[in-house]
Amino acid sequence: MSQHHDVLTAAFLQAHGVALSKPLRDWLTRVSFLARAQSSVEKKEQYERWALRAVEDAVKAPGGVAAVAWSKQSTVMPPDSPDCVSEWWQESRRPCAASSSGAAALHENRTRAALLAETMQRAPAPLQPFVQQGFSLYDREVALGRRRYEQVTFVEMLNIATSLQAKARPPPVSLPAPSPTPPLPTPSCDALAIQTAATRQTAAAVPTSHKRTASEAMPHEPPHKRVVPATGPVGSLTDKAFFFQLAGIVDADVAAPREFVGMSRELERTYTRYEPLVEDIRPLAVLKEAYRHITTRAATLEQTEGKKASQKYLSDQLKGMRQDLRVQNIVDNFTVMVYEVHARLCLEIGDIGEFNQCQGGLKQFYAMDAVDLKHCDVKNFFLYRLVYLTLSGQYDSLSTELIHFTNAQLQGKDRVGSSIPREPVNRVLALCAACNNGDIPSLCRLLLSFETEMTYLVRIYLQKLRIMWLKEILTAMKGSLTLRFLMASLGFTPLPYGKKRQLFWLDGTEESAALRFTELFQTLKMELPPEFSFHAEVTRTKHTGLNSQARYPSLDAATSLKAINDYLVFLSTRKDAGRT
Repeated sequence: MSQHHDVLTAAFLQAHGVALSKPLRDWLTRVSFLARAQSSVEKKEQYERWALRAVEDAVKAPGGVAAVAWSKQSTVMPPDSPDCVSEWWQESRRPCAASSSGAAALHENRTRAALLAETMQRAPAPLQPFVQQGFSLYDREVALGRRRYEQVTFVEMLNIATSLQAKARPPPVSLPAPSPTPPLPTPSCDALAIQTAATRQTAAAVPTSHKRTASEAMPHEPPHKRVVPATGPVGSLTDKAFFFQLAGIVDADVAAPREFVGMSRELERTYTRYEPLVEDIRPLAVLKEAYRHITTRAATLEQTEGKKASQKYLSDQLKGMRQDLRVQNIVDNFTVMVYEVHARLCLEIGDIGEFNQCQGGLKQFYAMDAVDLKHCDVKNFFLYRLVYLTLSGQYDSLSTELIHFTNAQLQGKDRVGSSIPREPVNRVLALCAACNNGDIPSLCRLLLSFETEMTYLVRIYLQKLRIMWLKEILTAMKGSLTLRFLMASLGFTPLPYGKKRQLFWLDGTEESAALRFTELFQTLKMELPPEFSFHAEVTRTKHTGLNSQARYPSLDAATSLKAINDYLVFLSTRKDAGRT
């Protein structure tokens, strides 16, 4: 007899990621009582298998356990109910203590339970049934000794579940095929294995020639209205193959990138939202010539029309070049150079959306063998990515990046992670901590040790950070606070550096700092005193003078804190609140 007897318990179901509502808990209490009331051990186990299978099928069904009315769910096992052994029952009956690996198996189960709980917590409700399917598939890999739970993160399990969800979703347009692929049913017992095998056979039977190209899919649609297909590289090839293998997706189900070689000879082209034709796309040789052309013209525009006009022209042209490279699946050092130049330009002009697209593409390109990392700025863009994830609040992605970097440093197998030294990573983490803590002197000193683009990146989020810093200051203090004190605490005063005692302005110049200071108080709807002068406060060397009766421009902490709280309440009602 196995040691694992109690399967109709809250602890057992929670270990498998089941969210226990009150109706489900009540139903579980009733069935566990009825199981103990059975006349024999065989009938008790048969009843437990039936009840456990009911919960397992509900978890894997669309909507999960929340879609079942457990208050109306019967606790009586039908007489003709088939005695089907579920996967959870088999797992509970595995003899773990009979071998010398009992402690390891117990640790494996605890790791699985913790991983499942975290994955279910982060997965949206429609995705949770597919998380259970993904864990069932991964259980088989673990049972065969191919993988371990310590090797997988919740992000990878969410990707597996997303692949399963995409596989289960019916196609929008049914095309004639020799044998249609059946939709993914709700798996129970051995149905999952049968479904996986059937999917592979069906996919192998469908020839790839039956798949229509983009031009054949909608014959009556104008060419300039066609949407660009996703042809760029997505994710690591190894991880992608592993997810598809777990999800039962074979190569025939995955659309291969089409062969596309441009024919245009134009040196200038901006980005288009519609599918570009072959006549619109420039081949690699023309793109290299176009890059020299647009950089030369941008320098000319800067002299004639100003720097902003030059930057806008160059950004539009680089975005068009990125589209040409992506459509043709060109990945080499020239592609990396275009993305890096555009990313730096986006930081300078404050376009954080385009920068995010560039750095996301660079992360994929650096991992490809076709790219020579000796000619790439891998280190700085990894540092930019860490700061971007911190300031935008994407802490899950930040943790994943740091985990991968640590593993690469320890194991030395990842050529990208192992090529990045630890010292600048430690400094950039200190920079992130200074941003979160409002440590202005440390923030300025650390920014001086990085490239100028790092200052541009932090400057994009300065308004958001300063509101956070100001709220913390006003929460901790009472009474009147001089504006000079607030200016120094929020980074509006310069920091002397170097042997010549040059001044480093967090906003670039004194004029920009004065403008940002005024904009901050206008945004918070806080009135500045009439006698306030930004330049006078910056040049004043002391917070108080020799005359104790002298009054300096100040604000009341309680009134200012109320204005900030009112602004944050208003901000929470806006759809674009995350951009502020």
